[in-house]
Amino acid sequence: MADAADRARRRELLEAIRSAPREWTTGEVRRLYEASGWGPNRGVARSDLRTLAEAGDLIEDGPENARVYRLSWRLPRKKR
Repeated sequence: MADAADRARRRELLEAIRSAPREWTTGEVRRLYEASGWGPNRGVARSDLRTLAEAGDLIEDGPENARVYRLSWRLPRKKR
């Protein structure tokens, strides 16, 4: 179960992606986290992207070593 900090970080990520709807990479998310003061490593950025994709907020595309993520453009869920 995710704690409040994990949920807040993912919400911030999703808002950033919504404000700049394009393809996002793990490296870009890691840099966003560093700039925002979250500071997690690449693995956390990758995990957050996958979590949002599994929830239906993002679409994963590309091979495992060059994956990109973009908005799925579906109606948002009520609760996260």
